[in-house]
Amino acid sequence: MWNLFTHFFKCRHLIWLPVLCVTLAGCKDDFDDSELRKQIADLDGRLTSLEKLCAQMNTNISSMQTIVNALQQNDYITGVTPITEGSNTIGYTITFAKNKPITIYHGENGSTPVIGIKKDTDGIYYWTLDGEWLLDASDNKIKAEGTDGESGEAGEEGKPGQNGITPVLKIEEGYWYVSYDNENSWQQLGKASGEKGEPGEKGDSMFSSVDTSNDGYVIFTLADGTELKLPRKDSFGISFSNAFPGISAGETIEIEYTLPKGDEKTLVKTACQNGWQAVVNKKDHLSGTITITAPDPITDDEVLVFVSDGEEKTVMSAISFCIVILDDIQDNTVKVGGGDGYLNLEITSNLEIKAVPKNEWIITDEQPQSKALATNHFHFKVLANGDKQNRTGHIEVQDMGGKVLKTITVIQGNALEEEIAKEREILIKFYYATNGDQWENNTNWCSDKPVGEWYGIKTGYDGLIHAIEFVSINNNLSGYLIPELGDLSELSFLEIRNSKISGSIPEELGKLQHVYYLNLSCNQLTGEIPTSIGQIKSLETLYLQQNQLSGEIPNSIWQMPSLKRIELQYNQLSGELPQNINDLKTLDYLDLSYNQFTGEIPETICLLSDLFRLELSNNQLTGTLPENIGNLKKLEILKLANNQLSGTIPASIKQCSELTYIDLSNNQLHGDIMLDFFLQHCDAIRLNNNYFTGSIPAKLASWLDKNFVFNISYNCLSGTIPWEVVYHFRWGSSKSSIQPQNEGYRLEIPTLYESTDYSEDGKVIVLQKATAGNGINVAIVGDGFADVDFTSGHFDNVMHKTMEGLFRLEPMKSFRHLFNVYAVKTVSKHNVFLEGSETALEGKYGEGEIAGTSEAECNEETLRNKYINKIPDFNPDEDICFVILNAYTPNASASYCRYPQGFSYSISGLGSYTPASNNLHGFENDICERFGDTFGRLGAEWWFETSEDVATDATKEKVLKHQANGWYMNLSVAPENVPWKKFLTDERYANEDVGIYEGGYYCASGIYRSSYTSIMRTTIGEVTFNVPSREAIYKRMMQQAYGDSWQYDYEKFVEYDAINRNSTPQLLRSTADAPKEDRPRYHPMVIIHEQ
Repeated sequence: MWNLFTHFFKCRHLIWLPVLCVTLAGCKDDFDDSELRKQIADLDGRLTSLEKLCAQMNTNISSMQTIVNALQQNDYITGVTPITEGSNTIGYTITFAKNKPITIYHGENGSTPVIGIKKDTDGIYYWTLDGEWLLDASDNKIKAEGTDGESGEAGEEGKPGQNGITPVLKIEEGYWYVSYDNENSWQQLGKASGEKGEPGEKGDSMFSSVDTSNDGYVIFTLADGTELKLPRKDSFGISFSNAFPGISAGETIEIEYTLPKGDEKTLVKTACQNGWQAVVNKKDHLSGTITITAPDPITDDEVLVFVSDGEEKTVMSAISFCIVILDDIQDNTVKVGGGDGYLNLEITSNLEIKAVPKNEWIITDEQPQSKALATNHFHFKVLANGDKQNRTGHIEVQDMGGKVLKTITVIQGNALEEEIAKEREILIKFYYATNGDQWENNTNWCSDKPVGEWYGIKTGYDGLIHAIEFVSINNNLSGYLIPELGDLSELSFLEIRNSKISGSIPEELGKLQHVYYLNLSCNQLTGEIPTSIGQIKSLETLYLQQNQLSGEIPNSIWQMPSLKRIELQYNQLSGELPQNINDLKTLDYLDLSYNQFTGEIPETICLLSDLFRLELSNNQLTGTLPENIGNLKKLEILKLANNQLSGTIPASIKQCSELTYIDLSNNQLHGDIMLDFFLQHCDAIRLNNNYFTGSIPAKLASWLDKNFVFNISYNCLSGTIPWEVVYHFRWGSSKSSIQPQNEGYRLEIPTLYESTDYSEDGKVIVLQKATAGNGINVAIVGDGFADVDFTSGHFDNVMHKTMEGLFRLEPMKSFRHLFNVYAVKTVSKHNVFLEGSETALEGKYGEGEIAGTSEAECNEETLRNKYINKIPDFNPDEDICFVILNAYTPNASASYCRYPQGFSYSISGLGSYTPASNNLHGFENDICERFGDTFGRLGAEWWFETSEDVATDATKEKVLKHQANGWYMNLSVAPENVPWKKFLTDERYANEDVGIYEGGYYCASGIYRSSYTSIMRTTIGEVTFNVPSREAIYKRMMQQAYGDSWQYDYEKFVEYDAINRNSTPQLLRSTADAPKEDRPRYHPMVIIHEQ
């Protein structure tokens, strides 16, 4: 059609060109060209008419071919719609049941070729031109139809029919032309004048008329007189929502049907065979559903549907099925392995089908010549899946026209699944190589459970082994390490320690490129360290200590980019430390002790800026300490003992401000021992068995309060040991690590001072008098104070500090005006507590029999009868006494209480207080805690952090017995009925750390306290009494100050206690233990004497 229009445009251009030329050549101002313009307009109109005529004829030609197809296919007409132009009918639109709609135009008289069709003797319609057969170049008649040949028997192809040809008309250079070979060649028919003819009776272009007056048929009359009769569609029938549905063996489907007309007499019935079932479900007179069930196995059949009007008409229709059977495929899904392979599908269908893969990794290997009613074998090549995730693809089963009948989902495994299977086999081999049947714990090993559930094995989300962890000394692994462990591609953590693994370390472990932690320590491994270990670029920690490894450390180890920790101690390794040791730029921990290394410590080791631990003890190292050791700013632990090192300690070591442990013992070092620096920074000092010089500073005493590892014996030290050290409570246990020195050198013990003036003994000093109430008497008595301590003012200072410590915390601080405070002077012969020394009250102190406790005692009879009785109106059964030992130690503390009442007193040392620092903070806290014991009658809220003790019934009975007499009101044995429950529900205490915390009265469980921490639990830091403790002390103070006239009022206590309550919520609501550094080193013992 596009060519037809193109030729028309060419024709118009040829006509217009000479006209334009004439017009331009003869143009004058007085020339009248109206007649010419009229001719041009008429010519243009005739050309337009020719275009329209040609278009209508080609439409009629195409429509005629559709009519021929309808005749051949027994099609019928469903509708005829007139086409009007003004008041005239110029044609019709015809719709068919099967073929596409057509348009027919009436012809007019004129010089138009007459195109028609005639049925020949062979029953086939052929094209005619002006009543004669239209012939092709070989003088053969041209078919007006072209249908496929009939299908042969099953399995044979039908012979294709010859395609019909639709003629195409065009007008060019004033003549009609026709083409019957798809416009490849044209045949001239005659002149196309374009003159408008008069209307003919029947028309002469192609169709003369269309007769629609008959209800049963539509009659087409052609220009040459030929009549074509096509039947109309009968309005009585049935239609389906899906006339060609898909169905599987045993499947049941429903198909909706509708009727164009019907009443109560209308019947719909079905008929089927070979196991097919069909049931009609009538909805109303015009619609319903048909339930169809296919047999199993399925057959290729139809369901016949009959519709009757109940009188004279019955029509039949058939429902055919698209059957596609995927043999041995469940849920339209197949699974294949992760590697290269083949996929074979068997598909049975009643159609000609093809199987089309939709993914690049599924490739058609063989596509059979599919036949209907047959089982077809399709073969595909499947490419390997290199990913670690499964992937999904699809194969579409299509008919030969490309319509998708079914989609098969292909799930391909991956390399990961195969890797998982391989790793399982490696573990099983490892199990038998290490005598797994003898393991103490081999839970799930060699079972069908995922390896991540096998004891000691951890896997990642991908199922691959990420960690092997055997740490128990009792699991009894033995045997050897298999080289296949190096094939665990994702292993990042390998720990097999505390076992009996022997043999060598497999070279194949160097293939573990993801391992960051390798621990084979505490086994019986022999041989050399494999060089391949240095190829593990990700390795951060290498633990091979306590084996029997020998030889030199491979140079590749010293070049590992990520290595942070090396522990190779307790082996038989030899050789020298390399000069390029600084290539381990990330190294922070190096322990090569207890080996056979020789040579000097390389100076380049000082370039390891992250190094915080260096242990090279028990080797055969020589030379001096690296001069620039101070560059190791992060160094915390330095152990170089038992070598042959000489020279002095470099002065740069003072730049190692983080140093906490120094061990240079058993070398040949000399020079200044630098104790001032080490005592300031270190918690452990071992400098013995060298040739160091110097003396003992007094600060060693306070250092010994909290540290235990100290040895400076067998050096060249001299001078007198300070008194602070000699009378320290740990002097007895520390003496042997301090006093002995090399031959010719001696540390002297100072001579004991003896008092000569006892005139102050027994004198009472009034420190404070009560300004309200009856006065609550408190006595402070010292022991171990010589006469010089009184003349120097030391005794007075300690007494005042004791009093101020008592009133530092609430509730004593707010009610200080109720107290009388007295100090009683006791002059002792000696002011130290050493074996053989004499003090006025015969005081003693030291570590308790129970680890973590302190003990202190004095002569109670002397205290009461010689000193306390000097205080006027002092009632030993009601009033309390503090005994202060003149000893700078925290390890002197105890409380002695009489139950239910009687003389109660406490003993305290001076803690870490020294006159130079004048710091009594820890001492003051201890005074308050002792006051809580003796005056407040509170129970201890501490227990041993490592204790697993559960309160016994006897312990609980004791607590309950004391609570019956008003003691231990800060404790509880029943969390559901604690003495402080009123505070738990009082909104005014909502911001307090008030709760129910387990642990107290020396028991880790079974006893409960009210707060996470308090001064009754620890004396370290800014601690206070908790609310039930404040209440208990408040009650006793008011009772003793005002006697029976005072009655307890909860609201008045809460009113006072407002100064102690927090105004903002506390974040801490935990029962966790206090941080380790916050725990007191010694807990005071509380001795209860029942009257």
